[in-house]
Amino acid sequence: MKPILYVTSNINDAYNEFGFLSKIKDKRKIKLISSEHIKELDIKVTSVRLPPNFNKSAYTNNLTYAKKIYKCREAQLSLKTLRSLDYAYFNLFQKRFFAFSVIKSIQLMLRMRNKSLRKCCILVFDAAEFINYNIILELAKQCRYIVLLSCDLVKTRKLSEYIIANFGVSPIVTDDELYAIKIADFIISSKHHEFSHDKLVWQLDNSTSMEGNNIFVNDVSYNVPWNTFKVDFSMELIGTILSQMQECDVDSALKYNGIYLKDIKFNNNVIC
Repeated sequence: MKPILYVTSNINDAYNEFGFLSKIKDKRKIKLISSEHIKELDIKVTSVRLPPNFNKSAYTNNLTYAKKIYKCREAQLSLKTLRSLDYAYFNLFQKRFFAFSVIKSIQLMLRMRNKSLRKCCILVFDAAEFINYNIILELAKQCRYIVLLSCDLVKTRKLSEYIIANFGVSPIVTDDELYAIKIADFIISSKHHEFSHDKLVWQLDNSTSMEGNNIFVNDVSYNVPWNTFKVDFSMELIGTILSQMQECDVDSALKYNGIYLKDIKFNNNVIC
């Protein structure tokens, strides 16, 4: 297996700068956290901390520089910083693993409330955004009542047609925000948005601090059978490891390796 470059950052101290001075400042802040070996899998994992500069150009430069100085140009990237930027670097399996984690956690939260994912109304907003695509596909495998909320109705209707043709599910496509939120049992949102009180929300944008009476989720953690590694096994790191194995199906890969969903979280706070 390829070595892994595991990249984290403190997004609570985020800033947005790009220029000559910021490049120098950022390079000094790129730090090696650890370099460890998962003996059971024979994988080397180099953990690096990037400065929380989430200017898109600065983020790309910092990531490239980290790969260079730690000699990880051929390494498999595992990114856990600002998700809106990280997601573009995910490979297909990592995207599917993230989507699986979102839907699995929703299923468990609904079950704890004596509800069924198959029978509940799940709202996806903004359904036209790229980060929601694999999540919608995963959702269509298990849910019969899907609402796709977006102002881009042309793109969303094309996606709906694909869902109908491949999964036999007919999503509701709408730009009526009040209607969509009112009927939703659970909301998957890629944007920072104010929702009605008492709604369950999976917040894909992990940069925001949400308030109010809603229950927000933006992360999950897993139990793993590998004990020779000191750094926490994040959802992103597990997805990177599994992506290098031969198994294409996410659920099968988890079962084969004895990995189970542990906690559903908002940042570092365990929700359930």
